[in-house]
Amino acid sequence: MVRGMRVEDIRARYRDAETYRFGDSPALSDALLALVRSGRKRATCTAIAELAAGEAEPVVGRCDIVLDFEDRPQLVTRTLELRRTTFAEMTEEMALMEGEDETLAGWRAGHERYYRRAGIFAPDMALIWERFEVVEDLGGAHDA
Repeated sequence: MVRGMRVEDIRARYRDAETYRFGDSPALSDALLALVRSGRKRATCTAIAELAAGEAEPVVGRCDIVLDFEDRPQLVTRTLELRRTTFAEMTEEMALMEGEDETLAGWRAGHERYYRRAGIFAPDMALIWERFEVVEDLGGAHDA
């Protein structure tokens, strides 16, 4: 990352950008950022309950800033597609685009653990699945 680059600096170029993080810990965030950088992860999902807690809702066409767990900007992504679904209705195609697992069963197990840690898991929980592209990689996971 360019030293001193701040969210405000990036928002000067991407005026409507919101910020978000992958995962719920520094280690998970770093692992998911690495999957995005490798090209393997090109989708994610957000629980509607997370939106109620203040997370910004994705918008097709908008560029957003991905932060690490130290609030440092890492990537700029653009939302390409959104699908509303539920945990139980997640398709294998959608799950595998998230790049975290080899099977739908693996996706379900990992995401159930994640949502249970957040205290919001239910088989019928509403999700927004998002397909995105990387617009700009702002550097590595840590300053050099």
